[in-house]
Amino acid sequence: MTRIILFGAPGSGKGTQSRRIETRMGYPQISTGDLIRAEIAAQTPLGLKVRPILESGQYIDDAIIVEMVRDRIQRDDVVDGYVMDGFPRTLSQAIALSEIPADREVTIHLEIDSVETLIQRILSRITCVKCGAVYNLKDHQPAVEGKCDACASPLKRRVDDSEAAIRERFKIYEAQTLPMLDYYRNKGTLHRVDATMDADRIAMDIERILK
Repeated sequence: MTRIILFGAPGSGKGTQSRRIETRMGYPQISTGDLIRAEIAAQTPLGLKVRPILESGQYIDDAIIVEMVRDRIQRDDVVDGYVMDGFPRTLSQAIALSEIPADREVTIHLEIDSVETLIQRILSRITCVKCGAVYNLKDHQPAVEGKCDACASPLKRRVDDSEAAIRERFKIYEAQTLPMLDYYRNKGTLHRVDATMDADRIAMDIERILK
């Protein structure tokens, strides 16, 4: 089983690139954001608990996220491998994930250092309310305005996509996620990709890494 980990700042393209890997290689994309939003949409007790945390730009408690990921990895479609999109976010999450066996692990850091670049990118993106497909009003617009190309469902800006929330999430990313670089570098699994390039060029660089 192959475990591919994509991590980077909010808006660095983790969702876009993990979906491309899923399409090309057949490895299911596991997005903690999607798992959490599904709980919120279903108005489960967990969804009601985490919604105000998400809307304020904060991250969900590690124990909750780890439990959700463990449950997802146990499903039947995760046999040959999977792509982690946005998880782990902290060193403790990285250590917890490493306790789940994998034959091969590849960690890819999508690098964007400027918060201003991230703000411009994120405020231009819209997401399908049904399938989670992501579009960008600047360089990846849907064929029909306001509708998803894949399922024709409405496209909306995510509730946590505001400038204030983005700046807060970037601060948390710098404090909590960047320390994972040393952890994965020491494991010998770390690769870096310039995420300021266009999506096709980023995908080419990732494909070279995964060969």
